Formats: sequence, C-alpha cells, structure tokens
Amino acid sequence: MRPNQDLDEIYLMQNPALGASLVWRFAEGYAPKGCGLLSSMPLLFIVLPILYHEQLRDAANTTFPSSGLRVFAGKFKSQQEILFGIQGRMLKLRNVSLASISIAIQCGLISLDTATAEIESLRRKAPSDLDEKIKDMLRSAEKLGQWCKSLTIQEVQAILRIKL
Repeated sequence: MRPNQDLDEIYLMQNPALGASLVWRFAEGYAPKGCGLLSSMPLLFIVLPILYHEQLRDAANTTFPSSGLRVFAGKFKSQQEILFGIQGRMLKLRNVSLASISIAIQCGLISLDTATAEIESLRRKAPSDLDEKIKDMLRSAEKLGQWCKSLTIQEVQAILRIKL
C-alpha cells in the first residue's frame, strides 16, 4: 500500500489484499489464536461491506469493543437505510470477499476447515508500521469479530438486517 493513500470506496473495493487483512483481524477478534472457538465462514462476508463503507467504518471505529454489535447498529437508528444497504453490498462485494478470504488462507493468516466451514486465525499480532487509517480499519475488524462471537448467526442477521 502506498503511504498516505486515501481510503476511497473505489480503492478499497479493488483491494482484496487489504480485505484479507481485515478478514484475518475479524477472525482474530472472534477467536484469538489457540482459544478453541472458531468463526463460521458466512460471517466473513459482513466484514468488507461494513468496513468498506465510510459511515459504517466510522461508526465501528468510534464504538467501544465492549459495547457490542447492538450498540454499533443503534448508531443508525435514524438512518436504517444504511443498515439495510449492507445486504446489497454483501452481494456486490462477494467476489472481493472470496478473493480476500483466499489470499488470507494462502498467506497463512487464517485456516478454513472445509468440513465445518469454520475459520481460525493463525497469527496473533498485526504489523505496527501501518498507516493510521489502516490501523483503524484493522482494529474495527477485530472489534466486529469480538461483537459477533457473543451472538448467534441469527442474531447477527437480525441486528444487521441481513441474510447470510
């Protein structure tokens, strides 16, 4: 990534390598390496539609890790269309999400159990020498994973108004 690169929507959607890092941090937030808990692969498809959208990304960035997904979604109480838009973005970004997941697997960031569709983070620590905006996105991805781990897939779907 080029230093000081603006995080505009076009750049983000054309960057599955960044997506791979975000998917990895989501998996690490959901289930830190070695904890025994594993994320379900369908949940990975919410990461990019949320973090590649400016308003959702900003809300995730400013929501405390301890607050949870309901508090995050509650920030859009008067703008429900933003939450309803996640489903459409999931469909538009599914190929980028798949490419990002594939890159994360190939780079040894995550593993996929093909029998159970469970994802495991293989590395704990994110690099520290990154652009601050990228660091914020990685932290937000990790928070998103933390929020989802205490919920069922059905609860995540209801809160975010999506179908996985």
